[in-house]
Amino acid sequence: MHRDADSRTWTSLLPLFLLLSLAAVFEGFDTKLASLVLPQLGDDFGVGPEVLFPMLSVLNAGMVLGVVLIPLADRWGRRPIFLLCFAGYALFTLGTAFATSPYVFVAVQFVAKILMVSQLSVAYVILSEEFPAHIRGRANGLMGAFASVGAALPAWFLAPLETTDFGWRGLFVMGSLPLLLLPLYLRKLPETKLFESLRGSGERVALRAVLRNLLGPRTRRRFVGITLLWFIINFWSAVAMFSFTFYVFNERGWTATDLQWVPLAAVPFAFMGYALAGVAMDALGRRSAACLFLLGGTAAALCCYQSTDYWVIAASWTALQTLQGLWTIATTMTAELFATEVRASANALSHNLLGRWGMVLGPLAVGFLSGPMGSTANAVTLLAFANLLALPVIFFMIPETRGIELGPSAEARPS
Repeated sequence: MHRDADSRTWTSLLPLFLLLSLAAVFEGFDTKLASLVLPQLGDDFGVGPEVLFPMLSVLNAGMVLGVVLIPLADRWGRRPIFLLCFAGYALFTLGTAFATSPYVFVAVQFVAKILMVSQLSVAYVILSEEFPAHIRGRANGLMGAFASVGAALPAWFLAPLETTDFGWRGLFVMGSLPLLLLPLYLRKLPETKLFESLRGSGERVALRAVLRNLLGPRTRRRFVGITLLWFIINFWSAVAMFSFTFYVFNERGWTATDLQWVPLAAVPFAFMGYALAGVAMDALGRRSAACLFLLGGTAAALCCYQSTDYWVIAASWTALQTLQGLWTIATTMTAELFATEVRASANALSHNLLGRWGMVLGPLAVGFLSGPMGSTANAVTLLAFANLLALPVIFFMIPETRGIELGPSAEARPS
């Protein structure tokens, strides 16, 4: 058991939690910007869905390249990689506000996405390593809840910004505010005790040996299982979440004013969903919690994209936001399945290098099927059933990790 972590309390860990949660708010804000302003980008740059949805896929491919940065946290430390990504994505988000064409927009946002997902992945590693097992799920869930608050804010600001000269570009200026907070993070963010102990013992694994470690006989099954789970979650999220603004603007006749209040009203439910994900993980186990959220996500997507009623669509969208707590469950599982010396690398490979391809392929699938199926709504409805493929993966390939203590050789007990 890792005694140092187990003796720590919410009170002693609160400053670290607040730092990481504030960063999560801005990450959530910036993550949603490109998909939110899709209709405005089409008008501004004179392009249609056949260009816009592939643009999203290219941007999501940037998330795959987080695999370049995240494993460096296993060699250089969690703190320096987090700070590099925190400052970098804010800088490139600011640069996006000055994009002069769809190609410049994609190029700048591509780099921002790499840094953004790397920062969040390392933040979850830090939180998982510093919090003891009995409250780890709730801590991760609450940090995800703060990210959901950030994700809801851009839609609220879009309508008033459209009445100014800034338009959608103003959102990207707002998304660069972490640059002003960088001095605070440089002073206050510590390195994790687990990594410090690993650095002192000299037990770090060379990058070239990480894949061999993960595909060894003791961890191969869980590595493949968590990779498949990440692919399905990414695919479903890209299909159901990134298509929404385009769908309601072009197929349900919504305006920016109609959209403005829906994400804002969803904020408390999204926050509650992430918090409930943490409670469910600690009470029911990681696997059972994941299955409940997966089933709920499929049902909510079907209601959202098949209804024509404003209030049903809004309520279903709120449910989809609530069920994004699934991401926190998968992140917690990934952190607990692997040892400290390969934890960040395992997350980078299973999620960013391999799982993120689901987010790349999701918008492509929507764009490809929208024409033959008659609408974006019908395409999303069909593709939302992909969630169900994760159920056998969870129960047959991924062991339960509830209650496991993290250490240099942490390994989930079979279940």
